[in-house]
Amino acid sequence: MSIMSSIALALSGTIVNVAVPDIMGAFGVGQDLAQWMATAFFATMTTGMLVSTWAIRSFGQRRVFVGMMGIFIAASVVGGTAQEFNVIIFARAVQGFCAGVILPLTQLAMYRVFGPERRATANGLFGISFVLGPGIGPWVGGMAIDAFDWRFVFYVALPVAAVTALLGSVILPSREESGPRPAFDWFGFALLGLALLALLTGLSNGQRLGWASDSVVLSLVIGIFSTVGFILWEWWYDDPILEISQFGSRQFAAANAISFLFGVGLFGSLYLTPIFVQLVQSYTPTRAGLVLIPAGLVLGVVFPLMGRIGDRVPPFLPIALGSAGFAWSNYALGVVDANTGFWTFAIIVMIGRATHAAVFPPLMAAGLKGFAPHQIPAANGTINFTRQLGGAFGINLLAIFLEQRIAFFSDAFAASQSAANAVTSDFLREVEGLLAIGGLPETVQQSGAMLYLGQVVSAQAITLAFRDTFLLFAVVTLAGIIFAFFVSQPKTRG
Repeated sequence: MSIMSSIALALSGTIVNVAVPDIMGAFGVGQDLAQWMATAFFATMTTGMLVSTWAIRSFGQRRVFVGMMGIFIAASVVGGTAQEFNVIIFARAVQGFCAGVILPLTQLAMYRVFGPERRATANGLFGISFVLGPGIGPWVGGMAIDAFDWRFVFYVALPVAAVTALLGSVILPSREESGPRPAFDWFGFALLGLALLALLTGLSNGQRLGWASDSVVLSLVIGIFSTVGFILWEWWYDDPILEISQFGSRQFAAANAISFLFGVGLFGSLYLTPIFVQLVQSYTPTRAGLVLIPAGLVLGVVFPLMGRIGDRVPPFLPIALGSAGFAWSNYALGVVDANTGFWTFAIIVMIGRATHAAVFPPLMAAGLKGFAPHQIPAANGTINFTRQLGGAFGINLLAIFLEQRIAFFSDAFAASQSAANAVTSDFLREVEGLLAIGGLPETVQQSGAMLYLGQVVSAQAITLAFRDTFLLFAVVTLAGIIFAFFVSQPKTRG
């Protein structure tokens, strides 16, 4: 039950990515708005993870699991039947929050099944299910789109969700703690939610409304002040949802910086890659999802393998090499074009994902090494928090950058397409000649040639925009090498 629910929820995080081009066309939105389908999911998933422990202690595993699964199913139906784009974003946000609450619960359930002496096995199974879900999500979504339409990506996980909810109502225990419900840091939670909403909204609206517009500036200012307020409150509050004081450890701070970059890399690549191969290489949704399957399988092998290797080598070594390998794969994606073969593309993605997977197991081990046993749960939650936070901001910023580069190249190419451009004139004459050979009337040959020229210019602008985005991705990923050298092995803190 735990593995099935983990795969279904993790799959839901990326299954919509392959439907982005179709949904953009259906609702007439650009990348700056389309990215909210992924950003909203991971942002609310981040906050849901912080609520999970309190919810389990207050209501018990059974009520939390069944209740959240019920809400997840309802949100999926709302998303699949949505007639407005904002409704889809709302549905994705609710899905993400439910996933954030449930996933730590499923990990806890695995611990109960395997017991303390086999906790490493439980972690391995949970890790594989959490990695396998995002890996196969675009492929499953692609098949649903090709067989039906984009709305069915919201329905794929429903059978598994319904079955696991039924099993959870029988298998999972009720509330185990007696007495009043524990206190919860609602003020800190509200500050965090406001900070994420304001910052992500301001960043995504900046491209569309202008970075100097009143609403964008106000959103960013509110986001910055809320972030500062959240940090100060969590530092002062006795029972915070995020242990800010732990960042006093240089090693732990570096581990969280790398975890943030890991989230940017993992979820950002899962978002960009299926869109790239559909828009640039004209893949079907199913074929776009298939590109990620070999990489997902490699992740399932490398994760447990690196868990063993990480115990035998200094942590900075696999982290630095993994960051460099993932940066290389993004550079390679930045220089491919529409003529690149399927397996060449798949191998590049697979190498990048394999080297990227080498980062996280030693990162978790090194990041938690300096803490006493009673401090580890909070530290582990913080690292998971920063990983999901990286995913939310990574998708948001990469999509914004992509939209900016598309607009830049489109304007630059459009300005050069004039009668004075000999290359353009020759191109139009050749296309008009081909249309004449095809039997089109002379009255529509010129307009047809102009239409085709616009399509060629648009395709070239999109290709170059993706190229710049992947190259930026490579530079950002290289920052992990710098932080890797701050991950040392301190003595255990009491």
